[in-house]
Amino acid sequence: MAGAAVRRRPRHALKLWHRWFGLLAGLWLALLALTGIAVTFYDELDSALNADWRTVPASAERAPIGDAVAAAERALPGFAPNMIELPGHAKDSLWMMGRMSVAGGQRPVQVFADPRDGSILGWRESGAIIFDRRHAMDILYGLHIDLLAGPWMTWFFGLVSLLWVIDHAIAAMLSFPKGMHWLRAFRTQGRRGSLKRLFDSHRAWGLWFLPVTLVLAVTGVTLAWPDDSREAVALVSPISGRLHESMADVPQGGARTIGVDAAMAKIIRDTGGRVHSVRLFPDHGVYAVRTFDARDRDDQGRLWHYVAMDDGRITGTRHDNGTSAGDQFFAWQYPLHSGKAFGLGGRLLVLFGGIVSLWLCLSGVRLWWRRRR
Repeated sequence: MAGAAVRRRPRHALKLWHRWFGLLAGLWLALLALTGIAVTFYDELDSALNADWRTVPASAERAPIGDAVAAAERALPGFAPNMIELPGHAKDSLWMMGRMSVAGGQRPVQVFADPRDGSILGWRESGAIIFDRRHAMDILYGLHIDLLAGPWMTWFFGLVSLLWVIDHAIAAMLSFPKGMHWLRAFRTQGRRGSLKRLFDSHRAWGLWFLPVTLVLAVTGVTLAWPDDSREAVALVSPISGRLHESMADVPQGGARTIGVDAAMAKIIRDTGGRVHSVRLFPDHGVYAVRTFDARDRDDQGRLWHYVAMDDGRITGTRHDNGTSAGDQFFAWQYPLHSGKAFGLGGRLLVLFGGIVSLWLCLSGVRLWWRRRR
C-alpha cells in the first residue's frame, strides 16, 4: 500500500499543477484566445468595418508615394512616417504608420491614403481607447499584445505562455493514465450533461489540438520575450539581427536627398522584386525597402534592401531567414503564430486553435466547480 501511495504522489502533484494553473491563468489565456480569434483575420475585419479607409476603386493609376506622405504631413501636425505598406491588391489603400504631435507629445498613428492620387482617406491614433468601428480592430490587437497596459503586460503574457508550454506536457501525461488504452483519451463518452462527458470533452479536444495550441504557446513566448528568447537560442545556434540594429547613427537632420519613391525605384530596377513595404530609419540615414522573395514564410516581404538617404547606394541586403538555424527558428515564429505560414488553411487552424483554447479554459473551470460541489 505504501508503495502504491508513493507512485500516486507524482501524478497527484501533476494534477494539482494542472488544476491551479488552469484556475489562475485561465482568465489570461481566455483573453489571449478571444482576442487572438479576432486578430487572426485583422485585415479582413478592419476592411469590412472601415471600407472607406481600407479600400479604393480598382485602378491602374498610381501616384508617387511621396504625394501621400506630403498630404499626411499637411493634414497631421508633425507627422513623420516610419513605415509605409503598399497596397497588396488592386483595391487596397496605402497604409502609413508613424507619429504625430498630440497635446505637446508624440503619439503613434495610422494613416490611410488613396494610392491613385495620394489623398488622405482617414487616420486613427494607435492604441487609443475609443469604442467605435474605426478603432475596434486596433483595440483588439492592442488587447492581444499587452492588454493596452504597456510592456510590463507583454512580459506577463510571455510568462503565462511559458507556463502554458509546461502545462501542455503535464496535460499530455495526465491524459494517458496507466492501464487505459490510449485511443480512449481521444474519445468523448458519457451522457450529455454528465461530468464524465465534460471531462472527456475537455481531454479529447485538448489532445486533438495539442500541436496547434503548443505552437501558439511557444511562439507566444518568443514574440513576447524576443531578447530573452534570442539569448537562449544563441546558446545553441548563432543569431544574426537585422542590419539596421547594428547601424551607427547619423547626425540629426542629415541629408535626405533621396526620396521614398527613388529608393523603391532603385530596388525594383536592380532586383526586379515587388515591393511590400518601406521602413524609414532617419537616425541611421537609410530606407529599408522590403520585397517579396521565394524564401518568405508568409505574405510579408522578408527581403530587406537598405538604401542610403543621402546618395541612394545600397548599404546592405538581408532576408529574415538569416544564415543560421537560430535565424531560421525566429523567421518561423510570427508566420506560425499568425497561421500565415500555411496560407488560409493555416489561419483557419489558428482560428480553431483559439476557439479550442477558449473552450479548454471554460470547461476546466466548469470541471473544477462541479467537482468542488
